[in-house]
Amino acid sequence: MSDLEKSEKLPPHHRYFNISTLWIPYFRQAVRFFYYLRIPHEIITLLSIAFGFLSAWLFLNDRLIAGAIAFHLKDIFDASDGAIARLTGREHLIGRYLDSVGDFIVIHAVIIAIVIRSLEGGRMEYLYWGIAALLSLFIQCSFFNFYQLKYLEQFGIDRLSSATDEKSRNDLNYSNMSPWRSILIKTLRGFYFVFYSWQDDFVRFIDRALRRELKRLPDKHWYGNRLFMTLLSPLCFGTHIFVIIVFAFTGNPRWALIFIPVIMNFYLILLLYLRRTNAI
Repeated sequence: MSDLEKSEKLPPHHRYFNISTLWIPYFRQAVRFFYYLRIPHEIITLLSIAFGFLSAWLFLNDRLIAGAIAFHLKDIFDASDGAIARLTGREHLIGRYLDSVGDFIVIHAVIIAIVIRSLEGGRMEYLYWGIAALLSLFIQCSFFNFYQLKYLEQFGIDRLSSATDEKSRNDLNYSNMSPWRSILIKTLRGFYFVFYSWQDDFVRFIDRALRRELKRLPDKHWYGNRLFMTLLSPLCFGTHIFVIIVFAFTGNPRWALIFIPVIMNFYLILLLYLRRTNAI
């Protein structure tokens, strides 16, 4: 097995096509570049957060093209840190929680920056579109993350540090950790619960409702659907970032605040309906 093969979460015969990788077609080249430079995945995560904040600042100052480029760089680093962690065998919960908490804060900062610029033009309706976009994009991504983790439970190469239900995690033994590591994990995990726990609970509730009349269907059939995962994959943060970038290049990033809750929510509802009827 080549070094780069170690970055994969799934064996070749169970991999699905992740549509969101189309927005960063040179993703594997980026991973190879970071790997051979021996850049730690923690640094890559911090760079992702830094470029995200830079993007928010640029959008706030109406420097849309520069903001879009910075946001794209944030996406590249964000997509690469996990792959580098797997390649180097250095996955850990600090990186897992830092990545999720960083995404939450950065995406809020970018959306708020776009809303503020829109409000300066007297368009108060974009305040409500901004709230709708934030709620929508995190729920959409929570659906993707939930089913991806369930898929990985069926076919994954090994157990990831992520869990579909962080509240029930039983692999944390703080007594075996150094004090600083224990404090950092507890702090980041606390932020994770505040930011994401309600979304995770909502997705699990919807999943149970969808499966109610198909409860006899084995987990491997319900959660191991490769076509469903492919169709669900555009709902991760990478696509939301790409949508904002596209509209930023047109000079109207505020249009992303409408596209995300309207078009992408319609797409999610359609997918869940098709899954509910066992059409996919």
